Amino acid sequence: MRKAGTKNIRPVDEDHQVHEHPDRQRMVALEDRNLFNMRIKSERSSAYWFAASVWGVSGLVLGGILGGYMMYVAMDSSLPLASEAVTRGMAVEQARQSVNNRAPMLADPADQQPEQQQQQR
Repeated sequence: MRKAGTKNIRPVDEDHQVHEHPDRQRMVALEDRNLFNMRIKSERSSAYWFAASVWGVSGLVLGGILGGYMMYVAMDSSLPLASEAVTRGMAVEQARQSVNNRAPMLADPADQQPEQQQQQR
């Protein structure tokens, strides 16, 4: 029976040699190839993300600039129309007030009879 905490000690040979695995070079080549492929995938995904970010940000900036310009053009072209509409509205209102404040040119016949009777007396 073994006691807890004890280790087996193996004797060390003086002429102990490390023998390489026969396919060690092929395994190293495969490992290098896998590392290279992983690095390529990582670089490719980084490049995709960078391109997407650049295109996204440039699209936002370009869209903002074009949107602002289009709004300016629309506002600039609609201002004369709006100004003309306001001016016409003011002219119509002034004409209406002028007509309403003027004495009527045609009088109601019912109103004229009492006036004629008063003038005849």
